Amino acid sequence: MAGKRAAHARALAPTIRELRAAGFVSRRALADQLNRRGIPTAHGGSWHYTTVVRMLTRLGLNTSGSNGLAIKRAADARAKALAPTIRELRTAGFVSVKAITHELNLRQMPAAQGGKWHLASVDRLLHRLERLELSSGRLRHSNNEGSASFLNGEHSNLGV
Repeated sequence: MAGKRAAHARALAPTIRELRAAGFVSRRALADQLNRRGIPTAHGGSWHYTTVVRMLTRLGLNTSGSNGLAIKRAADARAKALAPTIRELRTAGFVSVKAITHELNLRQMPAAQGGKWHLASVDRLLHRLERLELSSGRLRHSNNEGSASFLNGEHSNLGV
């Protein structure tokens, strides 16, 4: 039986890497995405937090007990994955935090924990994208107002 589970875990490794690259790094978010895609567990059931932990352990990818740096890196990866969507929304005229929140939910794009977007989560996403853009040195102009320009849709390279 353990051989079947290990083989199933190895077969899922590319999917897990893809989901993590897209920013789905929490165990709950991974379970939600695997269920949403209709991918069964080794026994044909639904994914839960515990089944994801066991599968990640089999793959040697379980990072439980990691420090906050891993969590921040995961949030950064998710923000980078969402940057093109935010760019698209800004181009379409959705510039306020409220409008972006509403549109992300209309498009059924899951938030970090797999649920709905809220004003605070979109605000954090926009601030994170601002910080990532500033730290990458890709900001074309300097602005003493900090994230205000980003929140107003004035940033350039990430297009957000």
